[in-house]
Amino acid sequence: MTKGHALLVGLKSVDPTSYNGWDGTGGCWGCELDVDNLERILKSLGYDTKMLKTVDATRNRILSSIYRAADNLIAGDIFVFYYSGHGGQQPDLNGDEVDGKDETLVAYDREVIDDKIHYALTRFKAGVRIVMISDSCNSGTNYRGRMTVSVNEQAIFRPVARMPREEVDIKAQLIHLGGCRDGFTSAGYQHGGAFTIALCEAWQDGAFPGTFQDLHKKICELIRSSQKPQYNEYGHLTDDFRSQKAFAVIFASPVEGPIELSVIDFAPHKAEIIHPGQKDSYKFIVAKEGKYTVETEGRTDLVMTLYGPDSETKLIARDDDSGTGWNAKIAADLSSGAYYVRVEHYNGQSGTGAYSIKVVK
Repeated sequence: MTKGHALLVGLKSVDPTSYNGWDGTGGCWGCELDVDNLERILKSLGYDTKMLKTVDATRNRILSSIYRAADNLIAGDIFVFYYSGHGGQQPDLNGDEVDGKDETLVAYDREVIDDKIHYALTRFKAGVRIVMISDSCNSGTNYRGRMTVSVNEQAIFRPVARMPREEVDIKAQLIHLGGCRDGFTSAGYQHGGAFTIALCEAWQDGAFPGTFQDLHKKICELIRSSQKPQYNEYGHLTDDFRSQKAFAVIFASPVEGPIELSVIDFAPHKAEIIHPGQKDSYKFIVAKEGKYTVETEGRTDLVMTLYGPDSETKLIARDDDSGTGWNAKIAADLSSGAYYVRVEHYNGQSGTGAYSIKVVK
């Protein structure tokens, strides 16, 4: 079975004895809250999550947690590595950086340079999907592998020709979202980082339908600071990964719009719940007014909401168990027009699986 695993790291301070008296509190007040918010999103999608907050977010624990995920995940699985905290720069000692500096993530006890992160991620097997998200300063390229696609200003990244021959390429496929460009700062507030706040707002409690690149674009639209979020790709991305719905554990293409249902009394539309909290959208047309019934059938707990006519927000009815078992059923007198149905997975304990939906007159 395809697995989703996430390592979520957030630091609101660091050990001042390791950083010459600097405690790292400025600008990182909401980093632990960022981690909580990301965990809430990923848990709803069925991820197994591990959080490292402040004193637990040491360099060794961060790297060993990545190594452990690399050992356990196989082709088709997805790994999310999220970091909220300070990002830094150190002099480049091995000559692999165009600007002469290594980008770093600031762990509780010492910095983790991008070379170490790169090495940890090269341990993942071919076919594993990796999503790295950095809400920190200097996060444009704090993963240092060979970039294959960037939608940002190309001049700020190191040319591939300057990369050393001995570098080991990543076998897995990686999408990296960064809060800002290298050499710039990411804004932080009491209620979280500006980048993560925008990400959660874009996510819309799971209603966001697009890809990771679509999510990056939406974050850029929503962010309320001057920073410029970054999107990069590394490794040999498959079309499935590039076009999948953001954060989906099982490949799921983004929904272009509600699925059309026919008003009939046979051959219901068949669908599948592939992750907890999933929301599916449908539409049907009533040509002649009368009494209509919309119902689901399956072995997983669903909530159904009906809107209309000719409106996706005008509520008509909501139901979660009027049908048999866990199935939803709405019967209503409808006038002519377009109607919209939202089917939502309600109870994680009911599991996932196939269901059907039909509209009858």
